[in-house]
Amino acid sequence: MTASPQAAVEAVPAPVGTPTARTASTAPGSSGAGARPARRNRLAGTGLAVWVLYAAVVVLVPDAAGARSADTAALLVLVSAWVLVLAVWTAAAVVRPGAAAEALARRLPWIVFFGAWFTLWQLTTVKTGLLDPPYFVAPEVLIEAFLGDWTLLARCLGSSALLFLTGYAVGSVLGFVTGLLMGWSRRADYWLHPLLQTVGPVPAASLLPLAVLILPTTYVSAAFIVAFGAWFPMATMTRAGVRAVPRSYFDVARTLGAGESFLVRRIAIPAALPDMLTGLFTGLGTSLAALMTAELVGVDQGLAWYINWVKGWADYPRMYVGLAVLIIFCRALMILLFKLRSSLLAWQQNLVRW
Repeated sequence: MTASPQAAVEAVPAPVGTPTARTASTAPGSSGAGARPARRNRLAGTGLAVWVLYAAVVVLVPDAAGARSADTAALLVLVSAWVLVLAVWTAAAVVRPGAAAEALARRLPWIVFFGAWFTLWQLTTVKTGLLDPPYFVAPEVLIEAFLGDWTLLARCLGSSALLFLTGYAVGSVLGFVTGLLMGWSRRADYWLHPLLQTVGPVPAASLLPLAVLILPTTYVSAAFIVAFGAWFPMATMTRAGVRAVPRSYFDVARTLGAGESFLVRRIAIPAALPDMLTGLFTGLGTSLAALMTAELVGVDQGLAWYINWVKGWADYPRMYVGLAVLIIFCRALMILLFKLRSSLLAWQQNLVRW
C-alpha cells in the first residue's frame, strides 16, 4: 500500500531555518511582547527605588553646617504619598495590563529622571552646601515659602489669569476677523495686509508706553498689549488658511446653490481651522510674553509683579515658587489648547501631527 502524496510531503523534514521549523517560542513578536512588560516592571522598580532613596537621603543624611534648612515634614508627606501612588499604579499595571499600564510605561523614564534629579538637588544644596545659599535652596525650603505665601500667590495667579484670558480672547477674535476678511475679500486684503505687515511684527511690549498714554487705565493698557500679541499670529494664519482652501470646493458649492454666507461658514472656516489653531498656539507665547511685561508697569498684582517684588527683597525661595506657579499656569494653558485642537479637529486625528 503506497502512501498518499500528502503523507509523503509531511514525512519530509523541513530544512533548518525555514518558517515551518520555527517553534512557537521563537515566532516573530513573541519575545518582544513578553519582554515589554518585564522591561516596564524593571523600570517601575527602578522608579520606586529612586524615590525611596530620595526619602532616605532627606531623613538620614545630615545637613551641612550653615546650609539653609526647613522642616521636612511636608516634603516627606508628599514624597510618601507619591511613592504610594506609584506603587499602586505599578501593581495595577501588573495585575490588569491595559490603559494604565501603557500610561505608566510612557511616563516611567520621566519618573526615574525626576527622582534622580530631586536626589541630586537635595545632595548639592542642604546636604553638602555645594550650591551657595540663598541663590540655591532645598525643596523643603520652597515648600515652606509656598505654604507661607500661598494666599497672595493665589490672588496673583487669579489676576494674571483674568488679564491674560481677557486680552488673549479679544486679540484672537480680532485676529480671526481680520484674517478672515483678508483671506476672503481681495479689497479688504489690499487695505489690511500692508497694515498687518507693518504693525504686526512690532513687539507688543514696545507699545506699552503708547497704550498707557492713549487708553484710560493701566489695566486696559496691559490687556491691550496682551491682545496685540495674539492678534498678529492669529490674523496671519487665518488669512493663510482661508486663501489655501482649494477653489474647487467653492465652485462645487456654488454649483449646488450655496450663498456667500454658507461658503464662509461651512467651507472656508472649517478648512482653515488647522492654520487658525497654529495661530492660537503662536499667539499664546507672544501674549504670555506681553503679559509678563505689562504686569511690571502699573499693575499691582499678578505673577510677574510677584516675582519682581520678591526679587527686590532678595527672597529667592519665594521667587522660585512664583516661577514654578507661572510654569504650571503656562503648561495648563498649553494642555487646554491641545484639548481644544483635539475636539475641533477630531476628523483630522490621523492626518495632522502636533
